[in-house]
Amino acid sequence: MRNWFNRLFAGRQGMDELSKLLFWAGLAGLLLSGLLVRLSQGLASLLSWLGLLAVLLAFFRAFSRQLPRRDAENLVYLRWLDGRRRAYAAWRERRRQSRDFRFFKCPGCGAMLRVPRGKGKVHIKCKCGYTLYRKT
Repeated sequence: MRNWFNRLFAGRQGMDELSKLLFWAGLAGLLLSGLLVRLSQGLASLLSWLGLLAVLLAFFRAFSRQLPRRDAENLVYLRWLDGRRRAYAAWRERRRQSRDFRFFKCPGCGAMLRVPRGKGKVHIKCKCGYTLYRKT
């Protein structure tokens, strides 16, 4: 039995981060479709099919022997997730500092500019050369 498992998983990726996400999202979709079956038959059916598709895709990725392709897909997902985590951390930090500072977004380059609160109308000059006139 042990040799059979070793041969089965030889040269395969296993569950990476994207496969785990697909599996848990599919499982949540299947459970949610079971709860919604009394409210909306069409929505429950759609969620059921999407959940089943996500679980099957997760297992397909886990048992695939095309490691470079699966690694590339996982890397794209991890980069996307890292961007979301960074954006959330920046938002949380701005929220923490919002009592003492005002934040403005530069229309020229999109940079976040931080200005102390309670200074009245100020001229804010961005590194790109754009000047804002705002009330703090």
